Amino acid sequence: MDDQLIGQNTFFPGFIVNGYLENELKRFEIISPAQTFSSFIPVMSSSIDDLYGEFLTNDSSLPIYIAYDRLSRFRPSPFYRHKREQMVYTIHGPLEKVYATARVIQAALDREDSAAQDVNLWSSKNQDKWFDLNLTPGSQGTFPNSVRFIDIDAETQAQETRRSTTQPIFFHNFKTFQMDESRDLLELAAVRGIYRNKIVVEYDYHTNDPIDALYT
Repeated sequence: MDDQLIGQNTFFPGFIVNGYLENELKRFEIISPAQTFSSFIPVMSSSIDDLYGEFLTNDSSLPIYIAYDRLSRFRPSPFYRHKREQMVYTIHGPLEKVYATARVIQAALDREDSAAQDVNLWSSKNQDKWFDLNLTPGSQGTFPNSVRFIDIDAETQAQETRRSTTQPIFFHNFKTFQMDESRDLLELAAVRGIYRNKIVVEYDYHTNDPIDALYT
């Protein structure tokens, strides 16, 4: 595999986290299962007003948009493939949906290694979706239906965990906490009824993707 192709196939762990959360939010119908675009968008310079356009009202049927940004942190160990990152999620939408989204993210991911196991299992079941998890609003494409692993027996779970260790990204643990930015996050100044809240998701993981072979 040439260097250019290796670079194009480098895996971004945040896409997997986004995909897992998208499924969980669809499970509770905070995001409509029929929605054909991703609610997760990278942080960009354009205003959130541009996303909602003429539909900016107090209507609780407005969709949730979750802007994300990636922050690398100091490694938790000398082993250089053991990484630590944070995803900063800014949730935009009607107040009740903003609070419900924050609640689901915290409940799903603030569980240390138990959350990591669920994300790894979801990832192992959806390997064909790894490069489809950066769909922007308005683009065509769908996320897979919600996959839960709470009803499988111990042996099946062990097999799935072993398979997930061969993936290019393997998560170790997750935790969440909230940003204290009440003055500028309570309500968008330009639009009445569109609220936002900010949550940080921190995770440890190790990598085994093609680009690692160049730097061993």
